[in-house]
Amino acid sequence: MVKFDMNLMSFACLFLFLISVSANKYVVPNQRVTFHEAHSRCRQYGLDPAEILSESDEKEIEQALLPIKDLGTFNGFWIFASNLADTKSYYWLNSNLPLFYSTFYPGQPDNKGDKEHCLEIYQATTGVFAWNDDSCDKKNRFICQRKQKINTCDDSRIEIL
Repeated sequence: MVKFDMNLMSFACLFLFLISVSANKYVVPNQRVTFHEAHSRCRQYGLDPAEILSESDEKEIEQALLPIKDLGTFNGFWIFASNLADTKSYYWLNSNLPLFYSTFYPGQPDNKGDKEHCLEIYQATTGVFAWNDDSCDKKNRFICQRKQKINTCDDSRIEIL
């Protein structure tokens, strides 16, 4: 049995958590596919569909998109939230969490023509990104993220002094 003092154990758990959070990397494939095809492709690549749960996630994705040569404006990238199951609320497909953070373009989401149920992120003006709802059948590029590893501290073998 290994003996640790409580402060050291807390620090070790915090350190492992910070490593897992900072190791989050996004992948932006070149293909243009529908929302549902994009979701499947992320899974086929062994990745998770991208979710933006916080301002820091937003900034990381923006940094991943900026180097793209043909980024332009109004070229969307699927992010994986939809309101297909409940047209009043958007939910992330991977975690099933509701949107509690968003950066929609003014007037969005608007469900234009009652046909826009999937979310995209795009560059509204140079270096400024926004979200929009669009038809799930539109062919966009998409963003995947490396699977999140949840680090937990197993204290079953640790004796607290």
